[in-house]
Amino acid sequence: MELVRLIRARVSGPPNLDPKRLRHLRPTRNPAVETSSAEDGAMLLTAPLETQLSATASFLAKWLKAPTTKSFELDAVGAYVWEQCDGQATFEGIAQKLISQYKMNRLEAEVALASYLQTLNQKRLILFAPSAAKVKKR
Repeated sequence: MELVRLIRARVSGPPNLDPKRLRHLRPTRNPAVETSSAEDGAMLLTAPLETQLSATASFLAKWLKAPTTKSFELDAVGAYVWEQCDGQATFEGIAQKLISQYKMNRLEAEVALASYLQTLNQKRLILFAPSAAKVKKR
């Protein structure tokens, strides 16, 4: 039964987060992701592809020159949010910065941010750490 659960979790990717829980998490950039900036405020992210191949499949991938990285282009707003994902800022703090920086209303900023962060999480570009106030000591 445990094996089935692990396989389902691996195939489906990271779970979608409950919006109430998301408010208390601190998004953190994946350290394996490399960034480069463009003049117009856009940003290019380059992330290594996960490879868990057998020896034969690995040989074939090298022989066929299969890509080892995947690139993602972020617009200026996406790049701004990416920069905020430093492990220090909470979801609520980032939403407040979006509201003031881009003149968004609160609901618009929170819905867009939640969706965007979940997409980044599913692509394994960011991780979520709990807020220090929510961590319970044993």
